[in-house]
Amino acid sequence: MNNHAENGDVIKVNRGFYSHYGIYVKADNHVIHYTGATGPNDFNGIVRETSLEEFLNGAENFIVCKFPEHPQNNIIPLRQKGGLFRLWQMMKLAMLKNYHLYTGDETIRRARSKLGQGGYNLALNNCEHFAVWCKTGVKNSSQVNFVLDVITYLLS
Repeated sequence: MNNHAENGDVIKVNRGFYSHYGIYVKADNHVIHYTGATGPNDFNGIVRETSLEEFLNGAENFIVCKFPEHPQNNIIPLRQKGGLFRLWQMMKLAMLKNYHLYTGDETIRRARSKLGQGGYNLALNNCEHFAVWCKTGVKNSSQVNFVLDVITYLLS
């Protein structure tokens, strides 16, 4: 198991076709994340604080996600393509204006402020949106962005 996570780190675990994200609470070896009320196989997600073991759901390790102190424009590449693709890329850049890298304790406070919150939505409010928002103030999902990048690129 990866034990290099610090308090308030965003961690992710590979679940095959997707990754699952949460906020690590080092003191308790817990994770705050969107998960089902009855466990990881219940897909009516709410924000819960669970054991790391429950978060891993049988996986042997997790990855710590790192975020830059200040986002760079090259995080989201603007390609020379018109139409919907360029509009989508510009919308992603606009989101970065709200970027702020929170400390570990601040990240955990933000995560705990959402305990019990429902409203899970695969495309608009998933576990990655939640974890990245807790850490940076930006609701973002690289997994959703990838799909939208492909769709808007193909439609442009």
